[in-house]
Amino acid sequence: MTQLGFPATQGSGDESSGPRAVRGSRLARRRRVLLGVGIATALLAVGGLIGASFVKSPQQLAADTGAPPPTVVTAPVVSQVLTSSLQMRGVVYPSAQYDVYVTAPAASSSAGAGGSSATGESTGAVYVTKLEVAAGDTISNGEQLAELDGEPLFVLAGPVPAWRDLTPGESGPDVAELQTALGSLGFYDEGDTPGYFGAATQDAVAAYYEHLGYTPPASGGVPATDVVFLPSLPATVIGLNGAAGQQPGQPFLELAARGSLELTGELPPAYAGQVKPGLSVRIYDAVTGSHATGTVAGLGTATATVPTGTVVDVGSGAASASAVSAAAGSSTSSASSGSSSSSGGSGVTTFIPLSVQPAAPLAAALNGENVLVTVQTGQTEGPVLTVPVAAIVTSASGTTYVTVTGAHGAQTRVPVTPGISENGYVQVTPARSGTLAAGDRVVVSG
Repeated sequence: MTQLGFPATQGSGDESSGPRAVRGSRLARRRRVLLGVGIATALLAVGGLIGASFVKSPQQLAADTGAPPPTVVTAPVVSQVLTSSLQMRGVVYPSAQYDVYVTAPAASSSAGAGGSSATGESTGAVYVTKLEVAAGDTISNGEQLAELDGEPLFVLAGPVPAWRDLTPGESGPDVAELQTALGSLGFYDEGDTPGYFGAATQDAVAAYYEHLGYTPPASGGVPATDVVFLPSLPATVIGLNGAAGQQPGQPFLELAARGSLELTGELPPAYAGQVKPGLSVRIYDAVTGSHATGTVAGLGTATATVPTGTVVDVGSGAASASAVSAAAGSSTSSASSGSSSSSGGSGVTTFIPLSVQPAAPLAAALNGENVLVTVQTGQTEGPVLTVPVAAIVTSASGTTYVTVTGAHGAQTRVPVTPGISENGYVQVTPARSGTLAAGDRVVVSG
């Protein structure tokens, strides 16, 4: 029996074959081709750009590898006052230094007169039982300095050193200065013949010891171990060699009259012609940070010896100290003489001593310091045109000029006459008026 039906055909949802499928395949291929062409074109363009960056003309290569154009550095012309100066080192020292040597009070001394050894150590049974001053202190007439073995050590004004015990019945200039010193303190109101140690002087001595808090000496007078006479007071303690509970070193104290510190500059002989008395001086000490001013007081003769001022030995042990110093000085002098002759004077630096008059007393802290001394040797009369030293050029023919830069970098040489210099600037006077002015820029390099 025959089965009736439709002929076999592709279903409507099957597109894997047939005309439509063919057309889709061709479209996809065309798209891939076009994408490939686009990518290739882009790569060629990028490659061209990269290649172009590496391909340069000979002229461009020469410009890239050549030296850069020179840079011109300029600075302005400045109108200012200039001061020329000289700098040197200088030493500060007391004009007169008083070294106080002490011995044990007579009741406890076991070393005999002097009480100090050749090494400068106190050999008597003396100890500092109290210390009343410190380095830098200012001391005045009648002030107590220390206590030695329970007895006071004080200072009085007077030019005659304490060389003996001052006791009732004695007379002399040392007695007179004792009366004057106690009178200025209000303890003595005459009553005795000047220079004679009578009852009124003895009463004054007793009142003074009681004022200090001590029992008056049994002798009724003043033992030499108790007093130091100084010709100039007030004074400053510039050195101290001892402490409470210790034996005092020698010298025990170093004193300088207040305001007596002096300053001497060491001027190189080659510059002596530029310095004269009256010139202004600036003083600076890097150690203490102190600043001071003054004037040139005078110039000495060339020397190699650094000044130290005058040192005076005072106190009850001064005689022995002076003997020891004299012996040591003699030995040193002989040795120095021999050394000088053997070396032929080599290594010795000579200088012109330049004495400085400070405008105010120098601070005690400057004693012994090596300071910077600046002498102002000249100054312009009012503001002048100045340029950096580096802007000054001297040609082979001897002409000195500066180069002024103008509009668009134009440069003009302006002949000038240099003057004094300070802090890297030099005074310049143009050869022709109007060719240089403050604010112009001059070449300093390039």
